[in-house]
Amino acid sequence: MIIGMNSETEYLGKTYHIQTEDGGRQNPVITTQVFLKGAILFTQKTNYADILKAEFLEEIVKDLMRQQHVQVIRELRSGKLLEKKAGQAAAPPPTTPPGQVSPPPPGPDNSRKTLDDMILDYLVGEEEKDNS
Repeated sequence: MIIGMNSETEYLGKTYHIQTEDGGRQNPVITTQVFLKGAILFTQKTNYADILKAEFLEEIVKDLMRQQHVQVIRELRSGKLLEKKAGQAAAPPPTTPPGQVSPPPPGPDNSRKTLDDMILDYLVGEEEKDNS
């Protein structure tokens, strides 16, 4: 079993906690959950039973965990993640009339961020640069 990942990020003035963990060889599932004030808002699971015999499994699982964790954070920050949650109306991202520039989304308060959160923000930014 690989140690999990934990991050906090802000979206529309609310602080969300994102947690990703590995169930290990006995339960080969990577689970990422998004919490708001202790309540689970969203869960994403990825089963990796099909690669249990892979060489360097631990490194592969670490990479899968990081990718899933970052993707969930990216979807939360874009507003897409909360729209995925069935049965819950998500607050849409702020809109502006055509021709006007929208203000940047509320950013995280760096004074409350852990080093892990700052590193994760950096990695997300670098991955977004690579994808553009």
